[in-house]
Amino acid sequence: MIQEVEKQPKVALCRKCRGTGKLRDPETQEVRVCDQCEGSGRVTVSAKMIFDIRPYRTNQ
Repeated sequence: MIQEVEKQPKVALCRKCRGTGKLRDPETQEVRVCDQCEGSGRVTVSAKMIFDIRPYRTNQ
């Protein structure tokens, strides 16, 4: 059985900058704007998943 699930968009914390909107370069210690959330610290997240569900059968 194939099942399709779609999750509606929601606002979430940016995982790349952890919600700060800023990233620090580890080598130069330069602070720059996060390119994923564009400095807001928040992103919209949505998902579309397809599940292929099959019975588990043991060979007897």
